[in-house]
Amino acid sequence: MVTEHDRRRLRITYRVLGAAVTLGVVAAGGVGLLGASGGAGLAVLLVLSAAGCVAAAMVTALLAILDEWRRAPVARRRAWTALGLGVLGATLLVMSLGAAAAA
Repeated sequence: MVTEHDRRRLRITYRVLGAAVTLGVVAAGGVGLLGASGGAGLAVLLVLSAAGCVAAAMVTALLAILDEWRRAPVARRRAWTALGLGVLGATLLVMSLGAAAAA
């Protein structure tokens, strides 16, 4: 069962992820303004998005560990979110290799 505490913790996760993706879009635009190809911009976006996914997964896992240590209940959704973000980060990193090779 997802409590309000879990929802607050997940909002932190989603903020970290959103900030990283936004940074990736801005950086990809900056790379484009510097004259690089679209493949290079896509690679930058994918790498920064992958880093954001891994950072959000780490934040989620560390906050869950902290809550367990404090004896606060931790919903399974938080654990699955951390696992899913880790897998998504690895997938995006592999995808960035293809974009960088095409650039």
